[in-house]
Amino acid sequence: MLALLKLFGGLFLGWGIGANNAGNMFGTAVGTGAVKYRTAVVCVAVFVLVGSILEGYKLYDGYKFDKSGEFKVSFTQAAVATTAGAASIMVQTYFGIPTSTTQNAIGGVMGISILSMGMAGISWTKLLYWLVSWIILPIASAAVSYAGVRGLGWVVQRTVKRVAVLNTIYKIGLLVFGCYGAYAMGANNVVVTTGPFYQAGFFGDPSRAHAIWAATLGGVAMAVGALTYGGNVIRTVGKDITALDPFSALIAVLTHSLVVHFFTQLAIPVSSSQAIVGAVAGVGLVRGVSTVNARKLWAIFSAWFLSPVVAALLAIGIALALGIR
Repeated sequence: MLALLKLFGGLFLGWGIGANNAGNMFGTAVGTGAVKYRTAVVCVAVFVLVGSILEGYKLYDGYKFDKSGEFKVSFTQAAVATTAGAASIMVQTYFGIPTSTTQNAIGGVMGISILSMGMAGISWTKLLYWLVSWIILPIASAAVSYAGVRGLGWVVQRTVKRVAVLNTIYKIGLLVFGCYGAYAMGANNVVVTTGPFYQAGFFGDPSRAHAIWAATLGGVAMAVGALTYGGNVIRTVGKDITALDPFSALIAVLTHSLVVHFFTQLAIPVSSSQAIVGAVAGVGLVRGVSTVNARKLWAIFSAWFLSPVVAALLAIGIALALGIR
Protein backbone atom coordinates (compact mmCIF):
# COMPACT_ATOMS: atom_id res chain seq x y z
CA MET A 1 0.00 0.00 0.00
CA LEU A 2 2.85 2.39 0.85
CA ALA A 3 4.40 1.74 -2.55
CA LEU A 4 1.13 2.67 -4.28
CA LEU A 5 0.97 5.90 -2.27
CA LYS A 6 4.47 6.75 -3.48
CA LEU A 7 3.23 6.26 -7.05
CA PHE A 8 0.21 8.52 -6.50
CA GLY A 9 1.24 11.04 -9.16
CA GLY A 10 1.56 8.38 -11.86
CA LEU A 11 -1.59 6.50 -10.87
CA PHE A 12 -3.52 9.77 -10.70
CA LEU A 13 -2.27 10.57 -14.19
CA GLY A 14 -3.38 7.12 -15.38
CA TRP A 15 -6.82 7.74 -13.89
CA GLY A 16 -7.02 11.04 -15.78
CA ILE A 17 -6.00 9.40 -19.04
CA GLY A 18 -8.65 6.70 -18.73
CA ALA A 19 -11.32 9.25 -17.84
CA ASN A 20 -10.46 11.65 -20.65
CA ASN A 21 -9.86 9.06 -23.38
CA ALA A 22 -12.86 6.78 -22.89
CA GLY A 23 -14.66 8.85 -25.50
CA ASN A 24 -11.95 8.31 -28.09
CA MET A 25 -12.88 4.67 -28.62
CA PHE A 26 -16.61 4.68 -27.97
CA GLY A 27 -17.75 8.30 -28.23
CA THR A 28 -18.77 7.73 -31.84
CA ALA A 29 -20.49 4.43 -31.02
CA VAL A 30 -22.43 5.87 -28.08
CA GLY A 31 -23.21 9.01 -30.07
CA THR A 32 -24.90 6.95 -32.80
CA GLY A 33 -26.71 4.73 -30.29
CA ALA A 34 -24.93 1.59 -31.48
CA VAL A 35 -23.32 0.81 -28.10
CA LYS A 36 -24.66 1.54 -24.62
CA TYR A 37 -22.59 3.73 -22.34
CA ARG A 38 -22.09 1.09 -19.63
CA THR A 39 -20.96 -1.47 -22.18
CA ALA A 40 -18.53 1.06 -23.61
CA VAL A 41 -16.79 1.97 -20.36
CA VAL A 42 -16.43 -1.67 -19.31
CA CYS A 43 -14.87 -2.57 -22.66
CA VAL A 44 -12.46 0.35 -22.41
CA ALA A 45 -11.43 -0.67 -18.90
CA VAL A 46 -10.77 -4.29 -19.87
CA PHE A 47 -8.91 -3.75 -23.12
CA VAL A 48 -6.86 -0.76 -22.04
CA LEU A 49 -5.44 -2.99 -19.32
CA VAL A 50 -4.78 -5.83 -21.76
CA GLY A 51 -2.98 -3.48 -24.15
CA SER A 52 -0.89 -2.06 -21.33
CA ILE A 53 0.24 -5.50 -20.20
CA LEU A 54 0.93 -7.02 -23.62
CA GLU A 55 2.59 -4.14 -25.47
CA GLY A 56 3.02 -1.18 -23.14
CA TYR A 57 6.58 -2.18 -22.22
CA LYS A 58 7.78 -1.29 -25.74
CA LEU A 59 7.92 2.44 -24.98
CA TYR A 60 9.46 2.46 -21.50
CA ASP A 61 13.18 2.39 -22.23
CA GLY A 62 12.92 5.34 -24.62
CA TYR A 63 10.88 7.59 -22.33
CA LYS A 64 13.59 10.09 -21.44
CA PHE A 65 14.77 13.41 -22.85
CA ASP A 66 18.34 14.03 -21.70
CA LYS A 67 20.89 14.55 -24.45
CA SER A 68 23.58 12.39 -22.85
CA GLY A 69 21.34 9.43 -22.10
CA GLU A 70 22.94 9.14 -18.66
CA PHE A 71 20.77 11.48 -16.57
CA LYS A 72 18.54 9.62 -14.14
CA VAL A 73 15.40 11.33 -12.92
CA SER A 74 14.84 11.13 -9.17
CA PHE A 75 11.76 9.57 -7.64
CA THR A 76 10.61 12.95 -6.33
CA GLN A 77 11.01 14.54 -9.76
CA ALA A 78 8.98 11.72 -11.31
CA ALA A 79 6.21 12.31 -8.78
CA VAL A 80 6.10 16.05 -9.49
CA ALA A 81 6.09 15.55 -13.28
CA THR A 82 3.23 13.06 -13.26
CA THR A 83 1.17 15.06 -10.77
CA ALA A 84 1.50 18.20 -12.88
CA GLY A 85 0.41 16.31 -16.00
CA ALA A 86 -2.57 14.83 -14.18
CA ALA A 87 -3.71 18.20 -12.83
CA SER A 88 -3.66 19.70 -16.31
CA ILE A 89 -5.71 16.78 -17.67
CA MET A 90 -8.24 17.03 -14.86
CA VAL A 91 -9.10 20.64 -15.65
CA GLN A 92 -9.69 19.91 -19.34
CA THR A 93 -11.63 16.72 -18.63
CA TYR A 94 -13.96 18.69 -16.35
CA PHE A 95 -14.82 20.96 -19.28
CA GLY A 96 -15.36 18.00 -21.64
CA ILE A 97 -12.35 18.79 -23.85
CA PRO A 98 -10.62 15.73 -25.38
CA THR A 99 -7.17 16.97 -24.45
CA SER A 100 -3.95 15.28 -25.44
CA THR A 101 -3.02 13.25 -22.39
CA THR A 102 0.32 12.38 -23.93
CA GLN A 103 1.25 16.02 -24.39
CA ASN A 104 0.15 16.89 -20.85
CA ALA A 105 2.26 14.09 -19.40
CA ILE A 106 5.31 14.84 -21.52
CA GLY A 107 4.92 18.53 -20.70
CA GLY A 108 5.27 17.66 -17.02
CA VAL A 109 8.40 15.61 -17.66
CA MET A 110 9.88 18.34 -19.86
CA GLY A 111 9.28 20.96 -17.18
CA ILE A 112 11.18 18.92 -14.61
CA SER A 113 13.92 18.07 -17.12
CA ILE A 114 14.48 21.72 -18.04
CA LEU A 115 14.58 22.72 -14.37
CA SER A 116 17.09 19.97 -13.55
CA MET A 117 19.36 19.95 -16.60
CA GLY A 118 18.81 23.33 -18.22
CA MET A 119 17.90 23.94 -21.85
CA ALA A 120 21.29 22.68 -23.04
CA GLY A 121 20.81 19.26 -21.46
CA ILE A 122 17.59 18.44 -23.30
CA SER A 123 17.55 16.28 -26.43
CA TRP A 124 15.67 18.73 -28.62
CA THR A 125 16.18 16.49 -31.64
CA LYS A 126 14.15 13.73 -30.02
CA LEU A 127 11.49 16.15 -28.85
CA LEU A 128 11.25 17.65 -32.35
CA TYR A 129 10.87 14.15 -33.79
CA TRP A 130 7.94 13.54 -31.46
CA LEU A 131 6.43 16.96 -32.19
CA VAL A 132 6.47 16.27 -35.93
CA SER A 133 4.74 12.94 -35.26
CA TRP A 134 2.05 14.73 -33.25
CA ILE A 135 1.45 17.16 -36.13
CA ILE A 136 1.27 14.37 -38.70
CA LEU A 137 -1.05 12.23 -36.56
CA PRO A 138 -4.39 14.13 -36.88
CA ILE A 139 -3.72 14.96 -40.53
CA ALA A 140 -3.03 11.32 -41.35
CA SER A 141 -6.11 10.21 -39.40
CA ALA A 142 -8.29 12.67 -41.30
CA ALA A 143 -6.90 11.52 -44.64
CA VAL A 144 -7.34 7.82 -43.87
CA SER A 145 -10.90 8.21 -42.58
CA TYR A 146 -11.84 10.40 -45.55
CA ALA A 147 -10.49 7.79 -47.98
CA GLY A 148 -12.17 5.01 -46.01
CA VAL A 149 -15.62 6.57 -46.17
CA ARG A 150 -15.21 7.36 -49.87
CA GLY A 151 -13.93 3.92 -50.83
CA LEU A 152 -15.63 1.48 -48.47
CA GLY A 153 -18.92 3.37 -48.49
CA TRP A 154 -19.37 2.61 -52.15
CA VAL A 155 -18.61 -1.10 -51.58
CA VAL A 156 -20.96 -1.47 -48.61
CA GLN A 157 -23.87 0.23 -50.35
CA ARG A 158 -23.66 -2.16 -53.28
CA THR A 159 -22.97 -5.43 -51.49
CA VAL A 160 -25.25 -5.25 -48.43
CA LYS A 161 -28.84 -4.36 -49.23
CA ARG A 162 -30.74 -5.34 -46.09
CA VAL A 163 -30.94 -2.61 -43.48
CA ALA A 164 -31.12 -5.09 -40.59
CA VAL A 165 -27.91 -6.77 -41.72
CA LEU A 166 -26.17 -3.41 -42.07
CA ASN A 167 -27.18 -2.35 -38.58
CA THR A 168 -25.87 -5.60 -37.13
CA ILE A 169 -22.56 -5.17 -38.94
CA TYR A 170 -22.25 -1.62 -37.67
CA LYS A 171 -22.98 -2.53 -34.05
CA ILE A 172 -20.57 -5.46 -34.01
CA GLY A 173 -17.93 -3.47 -35.85
CA LEU A 174 -18.14 -0.50 -33.50
CA LEU A 175 -17.84 -2.79 -30.50
CA VAL A 176 -14.88 -4.75 -31.90
CA PHE A 177 -13.01 -1.71 -33.22
CA GLY A 178 -13.70 0.19 -30.01
CA CYS A 179 -12.12 -2.63 -28.02
CA TYR A 180 -9.17 -2.63 -30.42
CA GLY A 181 -8.83 1.12 -29.94
CA ALA A 182 -8.78 0.72 -26.16
CA TYR A 183 -6.10 -1.95 -26.54
CA ALA A 184 -4.01 0.33 -28.77
CA MET A 185 -4.40 3.25 -26.38
CA GLY A 186 -3.30 1.13 -23.43
CA ALA A 187 -0.25 -0.08 -25.32
CA ASN A 188 0.75 3.41 -26.43
CA ASN A 189 -0.23 5.75 -23.58
CA VAL A 190 0.51 3.75 -20.43
CA VAL A 191 4.19 4.74 -20.53
CA VAL A 192 3.38 8.31 -19.52
CA THR A 193 1.82 7.11 -16.24
CA THR A 194 4.63 5.05 -14.72
CA GLY A 195 7.41 5.67 -17.25
CA PRO A 196 9.08 8.39 -15.14
CA PHE A 197 9.11 6.07 -12.10
CA TYR A 198 10.55 3.28 -14.25
CA GLN A 199 13.34 5.63 -15.34
CA ALA A 200 13.89 6.60 -11.69
CA GLY A 201 14.52 2.94 -10.82
CA PHE A 202 11.41 2.52 -8.69
CA PHE A 203 10.66 -0.88 -10.26
CA GLY A 204 14.29 -1.98 -10.32
CA ASP A 205 16.90 -1.89 -13.04
CA PRO A 206 15.54 -1.38 -16.59
CA SER A 207 14.28 -4.69 -18.00
CA ARG A 208 11.32 -6.03 -19.92
CA ALA A 209 9.88 -7.71 -16.81
CA HIS A 210 10.05 -4.50 -14.77
CA ALA A 211 8.57 -2.50 -17.65
CA ILE A 212 5.62 -4.92 -17.84
CA TRP A 213 5.06 -4.57 -14.10
CA ALA A 214 5.12 -0.78 -14.40
CA ALA A 215 2.73 -0.90 -17.37
CA THR A 216 0.33 -3.16 -15.49
CA LEU A 217 -0.01 -0.67 -12.64
CA GLY A 218 -0.53 2.18 -15.08
CA GLY A 219 -3.10 0.13 -16.99
CA VAL A 220 -5.12 -0.53 -13.84
CA ALA A 221 -5.22 3.20 -13.10
CA MET A 222 -6.39 3.96 -16.64
CA ALA A 223 -9.10 1.32 -16.40
CA VAL A 224 -10.41 2.80 -13.15
CA GLY A 225 -10.48 6.25 -14.75
CA ALA A 226 -12.59 5.00 -17.65
CA LEU A 227 -15.06 3.32 -15.31
CA THR A 228 -15.51 6.23 -12.93
CA TYR A 229 -15.34 9.46 -14.93
CA GLY A 230 -15.40 8.82 -18.68
CA GLY A 231 -18.71 10.48 -19.59
CA ASN A 232 -18.10 14.11 -20.58
CA VAL A 233 -15.67 13.48 -23.43
CA ILE A 234 -17.84 10.71 -24.91
CA ARG A 235 -20.46 13.35 -25.73
CA THR A 236 -17.89 15.77 -27.21
CA VAL A 237 -16.38 13.21 -29.58
CA GLY A 238 -19.66 11.55 -30.49
CA LYS A 239 -21.79 14.56 -31.36
CA ASP A 240 -20.16 17.97 -31.01
CA ILE A 241 -17.55 17.87 -33.80
CA THR A 242 -19.81 16.55 -36.55
CA ALA A 243 -22.93 14.39 -36.67
CA LEU A 244 -22.03 10.77 -37.42
CA ASP A 245 -24.00 7.95 -38.98
CA PRO A 246 -23.07 4.38 -37.96
CA PHE A 247 -20.87 3.73 -41.01
CA SER A 248 -18.92 6.96 -40.56
CA ALA A 249 -18.48 6.17 -36.88
CA LEU A 250 -17.14 2.72 -37.77
CA ILE A 251 -14.53 4.19 -40.11
CA ALA A 252 -13.50 6.84 -37.58
CA VAL A 253 -12.93 4.32 -34.79
CA LEU A 254 -11.05 1.90 -37.05
CA THR A 255 -8.81 4.71 -38.28
CA HIS A 256 -8.04 5.81 -34.73
CA SER A 257 -7.17 2.28 -33.66
CA LEU A 258 -4.88 1.53 -36.60
CA VAL A 259 -2.99 4.82 -36.41
CA VAL A 260 -2.35 4.67 -32.65
CA HIS A 261 -1.25 1.03 -32.85
CA PHE A 262 1.08 1.89 -35.73
CA PHE A 263 2.90 4.51 -33.66
CA THR A 264 3.16 2.04 -30.78
CA GLN A 265 5.31 -0.17 -32.98
CA LEU A 266 7.58 2.84 -33.58
CA ALA A 267 7.82 3.40 -29.79
CA ILE A 268 6.42 6.93 -30.14
CA PRO A 269 3.79 7.95 -27.58
CA VAL A 270 1.02 9.78 -29.44
CA SER A 271 -2.31 11.31 -28.58
CA SER A 272 -5.36 9.08 -28.79
CA SER A 273 -7.47 12.25 -28.78
CA GLN A 274 -5.67 13.69 -31.79
CA ALA A 275 -6.17 10.45 -33.68
CA ILE A 276 -9.93 10.26 -33.10
CA VAL A 277 -10.60 13.97 -33.59
CA GLY A 278 -8.68 13.89 -36.86
CA ALA A 279 -10.59 10.79 -37.96
CA VAL A 280 -13.97 12.29 -37.08
CA ALA A 281 -13.11 15.54 -38.87
CA GLY A 282 -12.06 13.57 -41.97
CA VAL A 283 -15.41 11.80 -41.98
CA GLY A 284 -17.19 15.14 -41.73
CA LEU A 285 -15.27 16.52 -44.70
CA VAL A 286 -16.80 13.85 -46.93
CA ARG A 287 -20.12 15.65 -46.52
CA GLY A 288 -18.59 19.10 -46.86
CA VAL A 289 -16.70 21.57 -44.70
CA SER A 290 -19.95 23.08 -43.42
CA THR A 291 -20.79 19.87 -41.53
CA VAL A 292 -17.69 20.18 -39.33
CA ASN A 293 -18.02 22.22 -36.13
CA ALA A 294 -15.11 24.59 -36.69
CA ARG A 295 -15.56 26.32 -33.33
CA LYS A 296 -15.32 23.02 -31.45
CA LEU A 297 -12.26 21.98 -33.46
CA TRP A 298 -10.58 25.31 -32.73
CA ALA A 299 -11.21 24.89 -29.01
CA ILE A 300 -9.69 21.40 -29.13
CA PHE A 301 -6.65 22.50 -31.16
CA SER A 302 -6.06 25.39 -28.76
CA ALA A 303 -6.13 22.96 -25.82
CA TRP A 304 -3.60 20.73 -27.58
CA PHE A 305 -1.25 23.68 -28.03
CA LEU A 306 -1.58 24.90 -24.45
CA SER A 307 -1.55 21.50 -22.70
CA PRO A 308 2.20 20.78 -22.64
CA VAL A 309 3.00 24.39 -21.77
CA VAL A 310 0.55 24.41 -18.85
CA ALA A 311 1.81 21.04 -17.59
CA ALA A 312 5.46 22.12 -17.86
CA LEU A 313 4.80 25.35 -15.96
CA LEU A 314 2.85 23.44 -13.30
CA ALA A 315 5.73 21.00 -12.87
CA ILE A 316 8.27 23.80 -12.56
CA GLY A 317 6.04 25.70 -10.14
CA ILE A 318 5.43 22.67 -7.91
CA ALA A 319 9.11 21.75 -7.91
CA LEU A 320 10.23 25.26 -7.00
CA ALA A 321 7.59 25.52 -4.27
CA LEU A 322 8.86 22.27 -2.74
CA GLY A 323 12.52 23.14 -3.21
CA ILE A 324 13.09 20.32 -5.72
CA ARG A 325 15.71 20.76 -8.47
